Amino acid sequence: MGALVTKALRPIKTFNVENRAHKVISKEKPTPAPLYPSTKEDLKRTLAAVPDIDEKLDKKDPGLDDRLKSVYVTSYGRPEDDITREKIQQNPNRPLPKNRSQVPEFEMGWNEPEEVPYGRTTLRKALEFIESHQMNPTEVTASKIALEYKLKGEDVEAILKYFKAYEIYIPETKKSAARFAGPTNYRRKQLQENKIKELAGKSEIVDKKQDIPVKDQAKNN
Repeated sequence: MGALVTKALRPIKTFNVENRAHKVISKEKPTPAPLYPSTKEDLKRTLAAVPDIDEKLDKKDPGLDDRLKSVYVTSYGRPEDDITREKIQQNPNRPLPKNRSQVPEFEMGWNEPEEVPYGRTTLRKALEFIESHQMNPTEVTASKIALEYKLKGEDVEAILKYFKAYEIYIPETKKSAARFAGPTNYRRKQLQENKIKELAGKSEIVDKKQDIPVKDQAKNN
């Protein structure tokens, strides 16, 4: 509706537009904007104090020029090149970096270490076992995670207690009902299929109810 109104009013707005533009341009002085009441009061006070203020502003003030000539700016600092050269001479074995290229953006926000000491983990691995436990807490327990990632059991239990992964809930539509889509991770399928088998194979924990190893139980499922 708005587009139709704009299209209908366009001929009225552009009627005789060229003549109207020449009329505005041909004016000797454009119409000034209205002044605020406070500005009018300031102009009245200025004219009362200095009646010939307009003439003084239009003329050159030789006294002002003389005072401006006596103003100088003196810098007492050293050039940047001298400071840089001095720093290089102080530390010849540690030269300043010359690579000014942009630092690459890493997936997790920073460059992850290649080797992680015992009892520590990275953010990527922490998200992996948090989401794996969140999807199947009965199979991926804290003890299995501690064994796989070389962490302390109490630390893993605290992480699983206080940290959760984001979950996706697809809202209801006219054609489909609302459903849960699980944690948001591109390795979700791999965790479901491979991680449980890998952890169960290393721990060799036997299910007491059915007397079936967890490794074989994962295969049957």
